[in-house]
Amino acid sequence: MKTEKIVGYSLLAIGLVLVVFPMWLAYSILLGSRGLPQLVPISGTDPTTILYSSFINGLLTFFMFIIVVWIGSIISSRGVTLIREVSLKVARESVNEEVPVVKKE
Repeated sequence: MKTEKIVGYSLLAIGLVLVVFPMWLAYSILLGSRGLPQLVPISGTDPTTILYSSFINGLLTFFMFIIVVWIGSIISSRGVTLIREVSLKVARESVNEEVPVVKKE
């Protein structure tokens, strides 16, 4: 197996972990088995302060999950392009046939 394919499979695995892990965390938070991370500390006993702090914590956690899943999708797509065999073709306009130009192996 070539080095490009090994790196491609490694990137694909890392990307899939970065996509699946936040989904699992969000699912466990939704079911209540995990608490929402306290990124903004809740201070005071006023119900509106607690509500706003909880809302901001939820939004920040949601955006962090989105960023991690986005990075994981980029990494996994790079891995797929390394795994796939890439070949470029140029179409001749006058003859309308495809001619292979470069085949990456």
